[in-house]
Amino acid sequence: MIVIAISGLFAILAAIYIATPVARGGARVAGLAIAALIAVGALGAYLVNGEPDTPGQPYDVLVERLRTADPTDLTPLEQEERLRDAIRRDPSDVRALSLLARFLSRTERELEAIALFERALRQGEDARILSDLGEALVNLNEGEVTGEAQAAFLRANAIDPDLPEPAFFLGAAAYAEGDRMTAADYWTDIIGRLPAEDPYRRAISERAADLLSRPMGGPGRDGEAPFAGGGEVDVDAMVGAMVDRLELRLDTNPGDLSGWLTLARARMMLNEPDEAAAALQTARTRFAGQPGKMALIDALAAAIQVEETDA
Repeated sequence: MIVIAISGLFAILAAIYIATPVARGGARVAGLAIAALIAVGALGAYLVNGEPDTPGQPYDVLVERLRTADPTDLTPLEQEERLRDAIRRDPSDVRALSLLARFLSRTERELEAIALFERALRQGEDARILSDLGEALVNLNEGEVTGEAQAAFLRANAIDPDLPEPAFFLGAAAYAEGDRMTAADYWTDIIGRLPAEDPYRRAISERAADLLSRPMGGPGRDGEAPFAGGGEVDVDAMVGAMVDRLELRLDTNPGDLSGWLTLARARMMLNEPDEAAAALQTARTRFAGQPGKMALIDALAAAIQVEETDA
């Protein structure tokens, strides 16, 4: 209580000190008014948060309680303090460094999280920590997979190719650069590695199928300009022209998974469910025995509600 009261007194004195320059030069009344307002604010904060009837708790006692407590019984702030205490006691504690970094990254404190991940990695490379570092960099850059993040994901993927996050983000980076073939390779590879019941498998399958089935560009993407000029755009004609280009491309490159997915989606946009089902069935025949690619075909079929037959 004495410490809090002294803190309140210092707040009042600080308020008067801050207001003193204002009081000079003929503005004494304004300066005193500002001092009064700050002082009232300080006293209000003391009355609300000071808790004068609560006995003080030495920091050592608090930390000891956190060290011996069941982590599941601690609040998030107590868990954070427990990890910080562990790092103070052993600055090279990789587990504490990485756990605290993950906590900070999930509470929008990416800069400190990145610094802690890098400290942990100086003790030795670890695929999970590299992956978490990459995700923190992506979050810091508002979803962009920067070159630095790609480097972290590439190293994580090389160490442990079974981790889903590095492969997903590497695929996302390739997709953003317009390289759908590489994106599909990353995504189908990790999908094929994951167990059928793994939630990451379904999430990546659905997201990848959605992205890879989107048209790559509007009219004129292949150097054509069939819809240039005035008047309203005929959407069906535009999609039809895209379908014609896709079919020509797939005749020469039938191994283009993204092309088959896009063709099926475009056929549904033209209200041609039988043709969409036929495109997916051709893709199934083409990619039989490749579980990652088959999972994407299944995901798109479910998304666009295509009913296929064995015929």
